[in-house]
Amino acid sequence: MKPRVLVLGDQQSMVDAAVKLGAEVWWAQHSERVRPGEAAATAVTLLADYTEPAFVDLVAHLHLLRPFDAVVSIQEHALLSLAALNERLGLSGPGRETVRIVTDKWAMRTRLAERGLSPVAAALGRTADDLRAFGAERGFPFMAKPVAATGSFGVVRVEPDEVEAVVKRFAGTGASAFLMEEYLDGPEISVESFTFAGRHVVLALTDKLIGQGFVEGGHTVPATLDEAVVAEVVELVGTFLDAVGLTDGPSHVEVKLTSDGPRVVEGHCRRGGDRINELVRLAYGVDMEELTVAWALGQAEPLAGPPPALRASAIKFADAPCGELVAVTGEEQVLADPDVTEVRVLYEAGQHIGPVRWSGDRAGYVIATGSTPEEAAARAAAGAARLEFGVKPAGPSSVRPEDRNLSRENDLSRHVGYQRTDGTADD
Repeated sequence: MKPRVLVLGDQQSMVDAAVKLGAEVWWAQHSERVRPGEAAATAVTLLADYTEPAFVDLVAHLHLLRPFDAVVSIQEHALLSLAALNERLGLSGPGRETVRIVTDKWAMRTRLAERGLSPVAAALGRTADDLRAFGAERGFPFMAKPVAATGSFGVVRVEPDEVEAVVKRFAGTGASAFLMEEYLDGPEISVESFTFAGRHVVLALTDKLIGQGFVEGGHTVPATLDEAVVAEVVELVGTFLDAVGLTDGPSHVEVKLTSDGPRVVEGHCRRGGDRINELVRLAYGVDMEELTVAWALGQAEPLAGPPPALRASAIKFADAPCGELVAVTGEEQVLADPDVTEVRVLYEAGQHIGPVRWSGDRAGYVIATGSTPEEAAARAAAGAARLEFGVKPAGPSSVRPEDRNLSRENDLSRHVGYQRTDGTADD
């Protein structure tokens, strides 16, 4: 019989990876997010809210009838259910304590402080007085962000004259608390790793281009860093992954290279977003999604060490004016470049393009390769600059089209205030 895999959440590429490995695929998905033809490769599609505790009970009953060999997901909001199923069914993958820590930024900061690892001054806040008190003690500016969110959603630098505006901004998200952290100087990178039975292997270090509102404007693999800095970062990330208890599967850890040394910004027990998985595949020949499924099924050998670089790769997100999209030109010219591997526009004609306030607001992107990181980044940037967005000026509306972002998980309800499988909210 074929191995049986359950995929949680809105990611067709994970379904495709499991099918490629010869698995019988069951796919759990919200009914309103299934699009025509998407479930064609799956044996069964479960139309259910996979973030609810009852879903774990349902899968456990199905498992008794014929066991699942693996449960996988790379969706942030599905990880708590994934962990609950791993523990209940006795499968490999991140456990509930690991997922609890990495999906709750305050829990992560608390764990790191307990271990004396990557010191960053932080506190929970709920009011304007909390912001003022933190600024008085730690100094302005500092950072504030939702306790549970991804895609740079809600991240803001707090200045003394902006305290009231910041509180109103968080109130609009429905979050009852926010995290306050000292401002970390220096560039930011991310570290893409895979853990094999407790042994962490770094696959890639990724340079970040930070745009407006702390939303990434692009990424380049590999990051251009000193060997001594690379060694320090790799050691920090390995210690971080040990601290949160990750024993199996992919991880994406964001790191600031400060004047006091590298500091963990946040970590995730999934592959990174923003098409970073594709950048790693192009640069190193490793598909983290396919490896996730293969390792969970026992079909992959652990990597002995970091893979050798084949080439460099980069993604650049396109800039677009605000307004109602009429048409986009330049795609054919961009694709004519043999080093451009992908071009995508994330809006359709008639949709409103608003300001970029988080990753789900970006208008499009170009991915390119090169013999060096600088070459790949330059080609991706040149391609993105050739995309011309024709818009009709509109009012200050900020309507976000439903299915236009990279991971298709970036709707507000799934970033802030979704219910955990243990019944507690994201406070």
